[in-house]
Amino acid sequence: MTFAKHTLAIAAAVASCLTPAMAQDNTTIPVVIKATTASYWQAVFDGAQQAAEKLGIQIEELGPANETQVAEQISIMENLTSRQPPAIVLAPVSTDALAGPVESATEAGIPVVIIDSGVATDRYASLIATDNFAAGQRAGHALAGCIEEAQGEAAGQVAYLRANPNGESLVSRDEGFLDAISNYPDIEVVDNRVANNDTAKAMNDTLDLLNRHPDLRGIFADNQLMGDGAGTAFAEQGVGDSVCLVAFDSSELEVDFLRQGIIDSLIVQDPYMMGYAGVWNAYAAQQGVALPRNVDTGVHVADTESVDQPEFTGLLNPSQRELSPYLGMPTDSQE
Repeated sequence: MTFAKHTLAIAAAVASCLTPAMAQDNTTIPVVIKATTASYWQAVFDGAQQAAEKLGIQIEELGPANETQVAEQISIMENLTSRQPPAIVLAPVSTDALAGPVESATEAGIPVVIIDSGVATDRYASLIATDNFAAGQRAGHALAGCIEEAQGEAAGQVAYLRANPNGESLVSRDEGFLDAISNYPDIEVVDNRVANNDTAKAMNDTLDLLNRHPDLRGIFADNQLMGDGAGTAFAEQGVGDSVCLVAFDSSELEVDFLRQGIIDSLIVQDPYMMGYAGVWNAYAAQQGVALPRNVDTGVHVADTESVDQPEFTGLLNPSQRELSPYLGMPTDSQE
């Protein structure tokens, strides 16, 4: 999926027709996330709630407990379609499996705004997400850079932890990581594990990787729960000085590991902005406003030296951010 290369933007037309005074008290937009147990998704809900407050509407927080519960999210979407809400914000747990429910909602006249990861249909109102391939590339370069700094050359064995092989965002992220690593001929990817979005399994998989590959020089963990698990294993084994660890997202545990030097770099997304822009665009869509097809919410790479810089701390404490209702019209949206 190609993303427009612009900063987050919402159509300027929103300004002319979306104000809190217009919103009806009974307007409720469902926000369906991937996993209610992860702090990343709580940040999405927080951003969605701020948008709802600005619009004077309500949101309904929905989602399975875990990203592997595809059938449960499908059921949620089917139930919502039968209820006919004004619009839906959805973070699909599966690219293929959620395509049908999205199309059914669209056919029923319900605009669906997709956030976080794509879906295998073009019948949605807007996609608001990280460019995960590019973000994965940044993770790969960060891991190679860490290895080079530690041992004087970008060389040796690396492995990676996969949270979910079915989610478009994670698949693209892993592909980007591998693409970046391919630029370093002396780095060899020797293993990968699918931990099914389970922190305990990610920890055990990391311990097994370290045991099976004693010459391992780096590990990439492709989401928050993988980062939590891998960091815990690194802390337990005391390998932070000899093996590099790059992870996605920014849970309290991950940030603590970053400060300790157990995690060397975090690739930090903006889930708060996804939730905020998702609700704003969903409300705009049901008002008939033309929206940008793709919106890239960007990433920030944090290391132990930049962990306390404002650019990063603003992502860690997004509820303190006062977001504008909308930004300028993008100059180059594309499908």
